[in-house]
Amino acid sequence: MHCLTHEETTLTLSRRTFLKVVAALSATKIPFSQGMLLAPELNVAVQSPWMANQVAITRSGKLFLGLPRYSAKFSTPSLACQSANGTMQPFPDNRWNRWQPGDDGRDAFVYLNSVHVFSDETVWCVDQGALSAGIFGEQYAKPAAGAQKIVQLDAHSGDIMRILRFDDVVLPPGAQINDLRFHGSIMYVSDSGLGGIIIHDLHTGDTQRRLSGLPVVKASNKAPPAMLAHVKGGKTFHPPNSDMIEITADGKWLYWAAPTGPLYRVETRILRDRALSDAEVASHVQAVYDNNFSGGCAMDSEGNVYFSETVTHNITVWSPEGKTAVLVSDPRLLRPDGSFISSDRKLYIPVKQPLQGLNKEGKSEQVFNIYSVALPESLEGIRLGHGVTGA
Repeated sequence: MHCLTHEETTLTLSRRTFLKVVAALSATKIPFSQGMLLAPELNVAVQSPWMANQVAITRSGKLFLGLPRYSAKFSTPSLACQSANGTMQPFPDNRWNRWQPGDDGRDAFVYLNSVHVFSDETVWCVDQGALSAGIFGEQYAKPAAGAQKIVQLDAHSGDIMRILRFDDVVLPPGAQINDLRFHGSIMYVSDSGLGGIIIHDLHTGDTQRRLSGLPVVKASNKAPPAMLAHVKGGKTFHPPNSDMIEITADGKWLYWAAPTGPLYRVETRILRDRALSDAEVASHVQAVYDNNFSGGCAMDSEGNVYFSETVTHNITVWSPEGKTAVLVSDPRLLRPDGSFISSDRKLYIPVKQPLQGLNKEGKSEQVFNIYSVALPESLEGIRLGHGVTGA
């Protein structure tokens, strides 16, 4: 499948924005100089007929979306790629995107929590293998055998390259794999169900489960009233545990956070040390930032974390030096989620817009926006980098 790049559109928008700014400055008699810094602008990067909560882009500009099943009324594939004409199409267009409630889900996408592209230029998907009990019923809230998995796909053909499934020691009942990051051949996976970090070596197959159920991987009691009041199927919303996960470009520090925060980190050499107990590892874990409730995040090569704040409509940047700054604030950022930094230093942000009704034919005509913002070299004294690829 051939997918569209965004270079031409971006250049057009950038020139248009520049001309508007110059005109505005001229009209207000404010002297303009080439050195003036302009606030980053939020642009619509792509539109999708399906709600997206994850976005990932290859170096050549192929854009992929992770599409969650948020409603029993709206049919959706789980993974899509932008085609040459700009529209989003299921990827791959086969049984992997045609799961229906009642199928076992072993060799199909059930509920993707993460879609990501790393230095190998392949597409990695984390499939929780189960749905929300409040929306689909309790019978679909527990994954069938083998349905919870990590899938690697060829970004061009859609061929399945690898499927990883873990046993009950790594994924005990109640565990929900959520997101993953790489450094070299080492994969780090967050468990947002019980709370925990899974470490898997692609070369040796060695796998560890770390910090399972300890306070450092649990959601805090801090959440905005708008989220705590949210009810699904008569049940009060309970935020996931360790959900967001990032690793620094040098592989030294692993970061994670529940949506409620705080942001934690630990040195990977300590986390991987089998001579240390979980309690001993936990004693080295640092709480570094009390983030606002966030649906997702990204990290750049300078170690900055970009939080997609659920309620504030902000993308807030936290630096390892402890500084924070708002990259962009816009009411269009309705429940922003898993963002991604492209090779040309743009932050792509999917948003979970509220679902609208069906038309007379019983189909949805809603369009969902995925936004982008070009990263400046610095933001309020914070030097910004490029995306972390796991190389």
